[in-house]
Amino acid sequence: MGGHAGFALGLALARPERKVVLFDSEGDLLMSLGILATIAEQAPTNLYHFMVDNECYATTGGQPVPNATKTAYDAIARAAGYPHAVAFTELADVERHLPRLLASPGPVFAAFKVVLEVENAPIGGRTRWQIRTRDQVLADLRTEVVA
Repeated sequence: MGGHAGFALGLALARPERKVVLFDSEGDLLMSLGILATIAEQAPTNLYHFMVDNECYATTGGQPVPNATKTAYDAIARAAGYPHAVAFTELADVERHLPRLLASPGPVFAAFKVVLEVENAPIGGRTRWQIRTRDQVLADLRTEVVA
């Protein structure tokens, strides 16, 4: 945890002829927030840093991320020096703006707010979300929306 962005930076610098797309999480990014300034300083034009924000530390048991509803990761990335930093809460906006983002020179940062799908319960008692099918996930979401 906390090393994905640094690894992606190294890969982007080593392979400047290739686009490097990182799918990060807010929990991982918070473990090494200073990497944003390092990425901005190195300014790899081929790095696209996409952060998925579900407001929890999913890999360690679903604990809530502090100040999760108020932290503006796009503003932090912009303040660190990313030339392009945006935040999305709606899928339609992602679909509309993604081609432009991928055509922009990096580093690019995009934060995607997503629905939490991790149970905050002891690990041994949790439902394994990874083994559910797409249809099961959609059925669960529909049930929760209707309820």
